[in-house]
Amino acid sequence: MTRSRREVVGGLAATAATLDCIGGLEPAIAQSVAPLELPTWRYGASSVARDTVLMFRGNGAHTFYGIGPIPATAPRILWRFQTAVINNVVRGVPMTWAGTGWTGTAVKLGGYVFVGSVGGYVYAFEALTGRLMWQLRGGGMFKSSLCAFENRLYLGNTDDLLRCIDAETGRVVWTFNTGRDLDSSPCVIDGRLYIAGENGYARCLDPRTGAEIWKTFVGGIGPGTVPGSNGSETSPAVADGEFYTATYDGDLFCIDTATGAVRWQAKTHDDTDASAVIAGAFVYICAEEQASFLYCFAREDGREVWRYAGNPKGYYSTPAVAGGRIWVGGEDNRLHCVDARTGAGIWTFQTGDGVWSSPCVVDGKVVFGSRDANLYCLDAASGRELWRVRLDGRIISSPCIVDGRIWIGTATGYFYCLAA
Repeated sequence: MTRSRREVVGGLAATAATLDCIGGLEPAIAQSVAPLELPTWRYGASSVARDTVLMFRGNGAHTFYGIGPIPATAPRILWRFQTAVINNVVRGVPMTWAGTGWTGTAVKLGGYVFVGSVGGYVYAFEALTGRLMWQLRGGGMFKSSLCAFENRLYLGNTDDLLRCIDAETGRVVWTFNTGRDLDSSPCVIDGRLYIAGENGYARCLDPRTGAEIWKTFVGGIGPGTVPGSNGSETSPAVADGEFYTATYDGDLFCIDTATGAVRWQAKTHDDTDASAVIAGAFVYICAEEQASFLYCFAREDGREVWRYAGNPKGYYSTPAVAGGRIWVGGEDNRLHCVDARTGAGIWTFQTGDGVWSSPCVVDGKVVFGSRDANLYCLDAASGRELWRVRLDGRIISSPCIVDGRIWIGTATGYFYCLAA
């Protein structure tokens, strides 16, 4: 059953909704009072902007992290929204799923912010007030980040469907069934939509119609894989006609975006869920605990250039690359700063738990969450802590930062807007 209530946080009212459902969710249509007043799309053929965040890590290369100014001192919570909950049983163990998942980045279009939740809904909020504008119920969990293109929203779900949603109304335009869970975050570059999935395929679709242009098998679903953690869970990195994705088997693929042909394949040597980052002549990616390295590969042929071994416990955080440095969170309860040219460690920052959140580097500051429930802001050069804000529970999602406001959710129920 669903219940709603009003609560006031930081002086502003926000609607809160919780859902308790055994065994999953039935699909339902969106609820809306009126179509949103969105500006005419002005970003061309790609989900890339300089004045807002339209997809995970802001562009196809994963190198745009938001717009400042970042608050100099700890920001206040302007509003928060309690998202729905799914209660189910996974491999015989009762589980509760709530809040935003990994990677879970929101997108901002005009005066609205949109986010998916593992409690089974996509939400549209008035960005500054937290007023709920519409919500769309899926058939399972929305774990990954949204992508916005031509005022439509794209997002995968554990019900195996990739959805195209009208951002103004919350109504589904088309769906594409991939056959297995979709933790991968879609991106649109040059009029084509790219996504990977746990069925072991990388795909290219027409974002307007959902028609498949090509698919390429990248594996990761062989003997020993566990349902819900296989295939390719990374979010595609796309630039200069190249599509990068990695797999459960520890393989990094470089794929031709025009044809779907594999250009080269390199080894990360373990399950690789963190996404690739493209910067100059190199691509950076990191793997989990059996091969706990941050890697640098040459884009021309996939040869390994260097590996950083400063974290023995694995990575789920996607690196941020800027100004010749890399910042990445580890399961060793640290944020690591590494020289992008040599792979030498520069500094580490200790947190109270693992860091799955992918850091954002804006205005010389690095912002990220931890499973210790804190949102941190550090000086990007030195690693000195500038501030932290404790939220309601562990943070595995990545922040959306636009005009200095920070939208981020926790894995225990709430979605927040913070600002100076």
